[in-house]
Amino acid sequence: MKAHVNRQFIREIEKAFSTIYPYLRIEFPKDGIRWMTVEEEGIDSERWLRQAQDLLKSEVHLSDDMTVGELEARLQELLAVPVAIFRRSGKSWLETKMTRDWTLKQQNDHGRELANGIK
Repeated sequence: MKAHVNRQFIREIEKAFSTIYPYLRIEFPKDGIRWMTVEEEGIDSERWLRQAQDLLKSEVHLSDDMTVGELEARLQELLAVPVAIFRRSGKSWLETKMTRDWTLKQQNDHGRELANGIK
């Protein structure tokens, strides 16, 4: 069964998350999802960012001490679609599968160090 997810809402979740953690990135798969348009959902597109921020704050309870694994599981539970978190490494983005038990703050700080050439 395919999940129905609004593309604009997903983009706003990605944007809101990256504003908080600039060295981390959320990605949602394109396969297996029927992306709905704003018109199909019947919600004004300007409201998506507020709804994405509300989701991260009130439903996900996003915090610096949340682990990547916890965030992925919570988003998948709420949105019914798989999600992956990536960390900046210089000019590349690395999947955080091997460091899923690190907190978002640890991941973001490490990404900042790698991006700035600090070891």
